[in-house]
Amino acid sequence: MVLSGKTLKNRIGTSIKIDPFRIKNLGGVSYDITLADEFLKLKEEEVLVIDPMKLDIVGERTMARDFILQPNSFVLARSDEWLDLSAKTMGMVSGKSSLARLGLQVHSAAILHPGHSGYIVLEIKNNNSVPVRLIRGMKIAQLVFFETSDEVKSYSTLKTSSFKVQRGVKLPDKLGFSD
Repeated sequence: MVLSGKTLKNRIGTSIKIDPFRIKNLGGVSYDITLADEFLKLKEEEVLVIDPMKLDIVGERTMARDFILQPNSFVLARSDEWLDLSAKTMGMVSGKSSLARLGLQVHSAAILHPGHSGYIVLEIKNNNSVPVRLIRGMKIAQLVFFETSDEVKSYSTLKTSSFKVQRGVKLPDKLGFSD
């Protein structure tokens, strides 16, 4: 079941915690998250190829109020909001149409598993032919919340979870493969 804005508002502080929670960011079936001041860009001059078998990639962290994203460039960023979900609540991250119409593709590992705890790491790509200025506090993506039929083991406790509690932006150090 998709949670409506009214239900979401009633669950804030119990099964869903968003800090800071901004009532003006609450919509009919979604909540807008805002951009923080942390960015991580791949050091292209030091990474010749991304090899899934050996992820020895290097990133450069920038803490800034704004970040100029060049055409056809990619950066990792994070939400300003810290999110905690109960064992029966999951979320999905979606880009915003207004930003997509400017050529900005905002993505995340779309599913926030029950038990998620931390900031939301965003993958941002400028598909435009001109630079785009990213500014702390701008509405960058939206969250939709669902209730699961049963409680689920917390994502951060699973051996297969890659990032556990998301305290900041980081690159992966390994990828999963099927046997």
